Amino acid sequence: MLSFLLGLIPGAFTTINGITNAIANERIAGINAVTEQDRIGSQERISTLQAQRDVLIADSSHSSIDVWLRFFIAIGPATYLTKIFLWDKVLQTWTQGSTDPLDPNLWTVVTAVVGFYFLYSGAVGVAKIIKA
Repeated sequence: MLSFLLGLIPGAFTTINGITNAIANERIAGINAVTEQDRIGSQERISTLQAQRDVLIADSSHSSIDVWLRFFIAIGPATYLTKIFLWDKVLQTWTQGSTDPLDPNLWTVVTAVVGFYFLYSGAVGVAKIIKA
């Protein structure tokens, strides 16, 4: 179950070494490919993995202050939403959980924080496409 949940977060636990190993394995698969389609597919996967590796290397050269700042900004809304989903909805039979409603202004903050994460990852994806 845990591996399934971690699989929902693409790239969260990917390391440079893991990607490098995947590139090496894919190159071997490309060499052993029987058809031209398999070779082309292997080369496309290698290009994708190399791009992921390059992004991880570029990200590692930056300061981690922005990562920690985003983490601390998101911890409040994430905790609140987790409490609502898990305690109040999923485990309601056993916990009789209920959460007081948030003020509309606080819901605006929660929406902004969650929206930022989706917009940020989308903007990064678009920037990668434009840069390539």
